[in-house]
Amino acid sequence: MSAIADAIDQKLGSRRILLQTFGDSVEAQDFADAAPLQAFLEKHAALKLAFDNVALIDMTGDLVANQNGRAAIGTVNLKDRAYFQQTVASKAGIISQPYRNRLNGLAQVAITEPVLDNAGQVRFVISGAINLKDRNILGTLAEVKIGKTGYLFITTTDGVVIDHPRTSRILNRVPSEGAASPQLLRAMAGFEGTSEGVDESGVPGLYAFDRTEQTNWIVGSMYPSAEAFAGIDAIERGAWVGALLLALTAGALALGVARRQLRPLADLHRHMQVAQQSPAEATAPLRYAPDEIGDLARTFDELMKQRRASELSLAHSEAQIRTIADSIPAMVSHVDASLRYTFVNAHIRTLHNHAPLVGRLMPEVRGTRDFSIVEPYFMRALAGETVILEKPGDAGLGIGNRTFKAHYIPDVDADGVVRGVFSMTFDITEEVTIRKALTEQEKRLRDVTDSIPALVGYFDRNQNCLFGNIRARQRAGVNDGSLVGATLRSAIGEAMYAQHKPYLPVMFSGKKVRFSVRAPMRGKEGFFQVNLIPDKNQRGEVVGFYLMTFNITALKEAELRQAESELRLRAITDSMPALITYIDRDEKITFANATSREWLGLDPTQVLGRHVQEVAGREVYLSRQPMIARALAGEKVEFEARTQRKGYDRITQVIYVPDVRADGLTHGIFSLALDITALKVVEHKLIELARLDTLTNLPNRLAFNEYLPDAVLRGRFTGNSLALMFLDIDHFKGINDTLGHAVGDAVLVEYARRLLGSVRGTDMVARLAGDEFVLVLENLGNQDAVATVASKILERINNPPFEIEGRQIDVTTSIGIAFHRATDPQVTAAELLARADAALYNSKAAGRNRFEFFVAASMALDTPAKAH
Repeated sequence: MSAIADAIDQKLGSRRILLQTFGDSVEAQDFADAAPLQAFLEKHAALKLAFDNVALIDMTGDLVANQNGRAAIGTVNLKDRAYFQQTVASKAGIISQPYRNRLNGLAQVAITEPVLDNAGQVRFVISGAINLKDRNILGTLAEVKIGKTGYLFITTTDGVVIDHPRTSRILNRVPSEGAASPQLLRAMAGFEGTSEGVDESGVPGLYAFDRTEQTNWIVGSMYPSAEAFAGIDAIERGAWVGALLLALTAGALALGVARRQLRPLADLHRHMQVAQQSPAEATAPLRYAPDEIGDLARTFDELMKQRRASELSLAHSEAQIRTIADSIPAMVSHVDASLRYTFVNAHIRTLHNHAPLVGRLMPEVRGTRDFSIVEPYFMRALAGETVILEKPGDAGLGIGNRTFKAHYIPDVDADGVVRGVFSMTFDITEEVTIRKALTEQEKRLRDVTDSIPALVGYFDRNQNCLFGNIRARQRAGVNDGSLVGATLRSAIGEAMYAQHKPYLPVMFSGKKVRFSVRAPMRGKEGFFQVNLIPDKNQRGEVVGFYLMTFNITALKEAELRQAESELRLRAITDSMPALITYIDRDEKITFANATSREWLGLDPTQVLGRHVQEVAGREVYLSRQPMIARALAGEKVEFEARTQRKGYDRITQVIYVPDVRADGLTHGIFSLALDITALKVVEHKLIELARLDTLTNLPNRLAFNEYLPDAVLRGRFTGNSLALMFLDIDHFKGINDTLGHAVGDAVLVEYARRLLGSVRGTDMVARLAGDEFVLVLENLGNQDAVATVASKILERINNPPFEIEGRQIDVTTSIGIAFHRATDPQVTAAELLARADAALYNSKAAGRNRFEFFVAASMALDTPAKAH
């Protein structure tokens, strides 16, 4: 114990000298303020070999430099720490009593040194922290074994445990009486030396105590008596027999016997030396004698065997890990807290032409420019945050034209301390290219919609506009504004709405409606063809409708002026974006406008006098022959048709108008074919857009209203329970009012992302309006599962704070839950939503940032609502 106490004094003394040397360097720099201290401290990476952390504290107690990262600077004040006060008062370094770190909760001891100014006054206090749970006080002395079950420990004179094999006892105080070991209490009272006694568990043992000079700590050991005297008891029995034999044999024989007895011990000593110096040569085991030396030899060989097996297993594991890391299609690396590389995979080695990287600092390897880009993100990772960023490649390495996504993941040990950063960087150049292409494609789709010579819009069942193309906006007088939210009546005006109104019930019954309306247009009366197309959900219910209005003024004027010259008629028809033909009773084409060149590849003169089958082809003719027959019978026929010519698919809206003259006979058919290919594409896109919230990319109210009834029905059929959560953001209006709508929108997007990350992929998350969200959970076993999900959502929303435009915002949420079992009385989707809404109201009334289950009034009298 005396030797160990001296060794501890030497360790603490050498660390104090190291800290004094560093303090002298700080004093020599004579810094004007604390700003350069962090960079200066980071240059002295060797301090990490002696301390778990080194920090500088100013005279107000604020942390101004921290070797374990900048993130802690300014977040903690140590003015009330005894070691800080004692160092300032004495202007000399001390070794502190054990304490618990306020940042990471670790048990530590601090060695301090003051930094003095030219006047001899304290400017800063340097603190070097040593973690107690890592047994860093003893260092390699912690590996000293006293027998098989004996152990070392250190306490202060007032009984606070500094070091103990059971690390859970560190920082706990030894009881002053009762459960404490009497021998330890004697040592606390001043006893030094060896004694026999029992520990707090009643186990007899040999105790030894000594004190360190620098700290006056008690260094002790306990060796259980049963183990300590086991060999002596055996020797005592053998001594009686040996005494008789020695009395009967000569002195020479006694010497031979002694050497013979010591030979196994000498053999064991040589065997241990060989095993430690050349493990491969020590494969042959000793012959184990049936005594304590044989037991010791057997134990030693078993330990060496386990050690070799562990080394082989470790080598195999390392090889497997490297193979995996080298096979991942990413650049994988690890740096320690000082940003020094400890691992790189094959992709990184290849990128750097297999130059040695491990052991080198990031700024040296990556270069100043590239390191300046990633440094802030690595600092965030060292502060405990997982960081993801997209960045361009390093042109100096020949990858400047590539785009990468880097994931920086903190390497956190069992005590919660960040020891380094894992980095995985993926080449996402192709993904970025595709993303840009999709954005451009969506823009082109909108451009196509705006280019269509028609007014195009989409309205929900309440006749509220959800989309309008540029012509619709111009017609409504909003130009570059938006029609979203406007009603059909306000968008087209009272006069036009009156002409639409009779057809709306027909359309809402599920039928397409086409009709003409009149409206003023550039100082004269214009004619428009209106198409109302119902939008049906999977159950055939009309949930909205598309409105496409074509300006057919020219067509109407042509019909009113049939007596005018054919040349004028052709001029008009040739200018229309449609294929116009006249088919006589023999099904021959007697008129075709110029569009036939584009659509049929034939000049109008080449079409005249030819049968429809000859021009359009047998397959097209057979598909249209029934409609031609109906038109020739006097019926106006309208239908959509798909044609293909020269590899181009075209969808047309075909109208056959019978030519019924004064004699009452049908002399032929006027055929008008409108190219609605682009409209069909837009129609499909509008169907998708109508069910998507464009801010959060979540399903919107329309999609939710379609989904919930189906979910209720599925639960009834499958016999599984169903839960509906109604959520909103607490005090969201305050966020919008104080920080602006742009920040509010960003909060909504982040809220939606965290909400999605809290539930299963099969769960339905939707945004209804504003800050109102809903969540549908199906296939549930019981209500507790819903409570677990709600708790998880509260935690995800609360922590960490939202990071919006460099500002941290604390966001909380309130949740109302309607839980419905398949065995409960049937409930409609509207009733379920009303229950969740009522529960949300209760959650807010109870203080917000919680969840409440809906409890019916009849149940509330005797069953409390579950809440959190």
